[in-house]
Amino acid sequence: MDAIIRLGARSAVIVAVLSVVVLAALNRDSTGSTFGHFQMGGIELKIDSKGVYNGVAVPSATWAMKDLVPGSDKFFNFPDVKPGDFGCETVSVHVEKGNAYLCLDFKNLSNKDNRVNEPESLVDPNGNSSGELANNLQFFGWLDNGDGIFKNGEKILFGTTTKAATTVLNNMSYPLGDAKNFGTCRQSETRYVGMCWCAGTLTVNLQTGKMSCDGSTLGNIAQTDSMSIDVSVRAVSSDDQPKFTCSTGNVTPPPPPKHSQYCSHGYWKQSHHFDNWVGYSPNQQFSSVFDNAFPGETLFEVLQNGGGGLNRLGRETVGALLNAGKLSNFPYTQSQVKSMFNAAYPGSNSAYNTLADKFELDENCPLN
Repeated sequence: MDAIIRLGARSAVIVAVLSVVVLAALNRDSTGSTFGHFQMGGIELKIDSKGVYNGVAVPSATWAMKDLVPGSDKFFNFPDVKPGDFGCETVSVHVEKGNAYLCLDFKNLSNKDNRVNEPESLVDPNGNSSGELANNLQFFGWLDNGDGIFKNGEKILFGTTTKAATTVLNNMSYPLGDAKNFGTCRQSETRYVGMCWCAGTLTVNLQTGKMSCDGSTLGNIAQTDSMSIDVSVRAVSSDDQPKFTCSTGNVTPPPPPKHSQYCSHGYWKQSHHFDNWVGYSPNQQFSSVFDNAFPGETLFEVLQNGGGGLNRLGRETVGALLNAGKLSNFPYTQSQVKSMFNAAYPGSNSAYNTLADKFELDENCPLN
């Protein structure tokens, strides 16, 4: 990456940062089963990495395509980061077997103060209570074409309006390819991710791709501080879960609490209860809220459908949507109801009945 600019005298402010570590971790698929060395459910992945720090290649962050070793392989690992330091990483994810949706997940951000030296104590009233490094390290990420250089037209993953690690990396998930963004990564295909960081203010010209790092904005507040975060690539079979997205895949609906409130679909289809519909109306098209499983039918008409399979799921889904909008102790939110239905459709009758069973609870309607 060219045009790296450092402003301010580095000798005037020295930040003895302990570590900036990004671990390549194992992850779990949406069913909860562990895939070791990035193999699961017929999908096999291999990862390679190319790291550059202040324009110099980093051997510890550079490796050929292989299975990752959790806790050992690190994309970034720098024991002494100073204001104006700048680094980039190009990671390639290769699907050796199967067709997959891929998500880039960041978890377990640690932001430590460690100790306070005299320069830091003058500007850091928090002392050892919290670290400031993650607030002052800025990151930018994009889907790359494999050359490791950001160019106009390449898809940006994070780091446009804000770049602070505490915002763009903390418990965040970004699609490298899912049902709504960039599509399936097919067998033998490779997806490339570029990530750059700056100790200070990172500026990216989205037209030219030029990046600059201004270390003069960092100051002494982060001296002795450290930051670490776990990074993992999550793979889900796009053949088995064609509607999967990296965001909805993170939604794990809580189990129904004891004494959950629930009004049956029979309650919601009575016209004198229409006043209790929150956020939606009986004449609203089902397809305006969910995937188009019932072409031309309104929410009210789907409520009236008889039979099992998809029809049963449809009426229970509309009932769940209305329960979520009105009842304080219904176990799902309206957003979860929509995501759960869209993830199940299209599918099998078995999948439809499984989800309908989750939406249909014991009658406990406080509105009667």
